Amino acid sequence: MGVPGETTDDGRRLSTLSRRPLSTAALVLAVSLLAYLYGPVPAPNVPAPIGRDCVELHLYSNGYHSDIGAPASIFPPDHPFRRMYPNARSFLIGWGDQAFYYSDGTDLWLGLDALIPPSPSVFHVAYNAGPSSAYLGPNDDTGIAISQEGARRFVAFIDRFLVLDADGNPIKTSDGKVIGRSAFLRSRGSFHLLQVCNQWMARALRAAGVNVNARAAWLAGPLVRQVRSVQPTSCVSATQ
Repeated sequence: MGVPGETTDDGRRLSTLSRRPLSTAALVLAVSLLAYLYGPVPAPNVPAPIGRDCVELHLYSNGYHSDIGAPASIFPPDHPFRRMYPNARSFLIGWGDQAFYYSDGTDLWLGLDALIPPSPSVFHVAYNAGPSSAYLGPNDDTGIAISQEGARRFVAFIDRFLVLDADGNPIKTSDGKVIGRSAFLRSRGSFHLLQVCNQWMARALRAAGVNVNARAAWLAGPLVRQVRSVQPTSCVSATQ
């Protein structure tokens, strides 16, 4: 008979055995998560840019958030963005959580609340990407060379998220961050831990043929480094 307060050998063995399934489950979960985030993914089946078959995008980043600059010419003449900004030479396109995107980006709790549970998303679209990117306070501007087919698929990816009204126009939810030249637009898709703004951007780039790992692209800095390691940064370098 055991003495009260003491642990018998059988008790210790039972306690150890009861902990093993929990530790094993935690290990399996951790390994599965790492495999999901960092495991190899197939390269996009999109032609590479060669010679004249080349379009340059620009990825603007402040280390945390990224926007993409795209020539207006890759969008069809009647595209909603071109009707909205008919004189634009290029568009600056971002995507993110509606509430946090509207804010000045300094409220940490608002940022955490955007991750769990899933929350509504919006586009932020401005015309003439280079000058408009100043709102980000960008510390990086990375060129990205893609093929014409990649450009078409990039536009198709954006169109899958863009919500239009009965007349085929974007639905403006608020003025944008670039005064007089930008707007927030309604978007499909929820913002959450496995689809933050940079993961969405990485998926847009994959649609264009850029072989980046979108799952682990939580921050813009690592996404920029991925892009530079796998893709020509200009149409000139694409031919070399």
